[in-house]
Amino acid sequence: METALPLDQYRLLVEHSPTMVWRSGLDTLCNYFNPTWLRFTGRPLEQEVGEGWVEGVHPDDMRRCVDTYLSHFERRESFEMEYRLRRHDGVHRYLFDRGVPYTDEQGRFAGFIGSCVDVHERREADRAKATFLALAAHELRTPLTSVTMYLEALRRQLARGDASSGGTALDRMSAQLDRVTLLVRDLEDTGRMNADMPLVLSKEELDLAELVQVVVAHHRDAETHRARGPRSHAFELSIAPGSYRLLADRQRLEQVVNNLLGNAVKFSPRGGPIRIALAPEGSDFTLSISDRGIGIPAADLPSLTRRYFRASNVSAENFPGLGLGLSLVQELLAVHGGRLHFQSELDQGTTVTFVLPLAPAEVRT
Repeated sequence: METALPLDQYRLLVEHSPTMVWRSGLDTLCNYFNPTWLRFTGRPLEQEVGEGWVEGVHPDDMRRCVDTYLSHFERRESFEMEYRLRRHDGVHRYLFDRGVPYTDEQGRFAGFIGSCVDVHERREADRAKATFLALAAHELRTPLTSVTMYLEALRRQLARGDASSGGTALDRMSAQLDRVTLLVRDLEDTGRMNADMPLVLSKEELDLAELVQVVVAHHRDAETHRARGPRSHAFELSIAPGSYRLLADRQRLEQVVNNLLGNAVKFSPRGGPIRIALAPEGSDFTLSISDRGIGIPAADLPSLTRRYFRASNVSAENFPGLGLGLSLVQELLAVHGGRLHFQSELDQGTTVTFVLPLAPAEVRT
């Protein structure tokens, strides 16, 4: 058996609800906003009633918002809509607003009552995912298109009986397939993190200095296959004396160093030196990678390791990527007990430093 709440309990429910509640009368004008709405807008009730609340609606949403409300009011039909409303700090936030007609004690139509919830984070997350999917498709399409072209060229050469340049086409296809492999691995790792699944590690005793030398040599070789000139990069490696033994997953640490060096190359399109410095520091190892690239806006530095984040001074057209690399780097360092630091200045370059703990004494000995 259903029992209606007493009127004073309804009033308490509305006034203390975390949901923003409004009400309008027969003249379509709003005559009530609950305290949650007023805290959100930072305005007193006197400024919000009537048409005052419309002042806070984003100019791009205002006409649609008002038209939706008035058209449904005229038809006395419930409605749902999203629009941006100015918060007390001046920031416009997306709200989901649902309005329904209500009746008086005689059952006559008396106006509308509505409730709003802040859905800004959800919309931003949806937009980030949509952008990510579009970028992922683009990132996959580019190397696959290249492989298709090289295969067609190789097919024509073989049809002519000319296999003299086949090795070059195969090398280029291999490089593009390596690119796809790395992208798929990043997607797989990100999927595991999104599902709160642990990253799979296979730790072994290894020499970090030797690992860094191998990865840097790979990037030097790749640089020789790119066009030489003023945009080329010189990899300058310095390793301080000492032992660099530690327990780690070799493949994962190679992934970390590869990612950071790849970023240094990508975001320094004018070329120049890329300096890699490895040194012991107390009970840790530090590896710093510096470039003379485009740098990172100071406001973006705290967000660099957020999944799908891309700095505000880069575009997908000029600097392709999914915004996954640094989030994966941070996660991989974290599971090794390490950490990541950034220093950057716009148009001057960036230095990324990661710190890893020494191997336990029983391993070093």
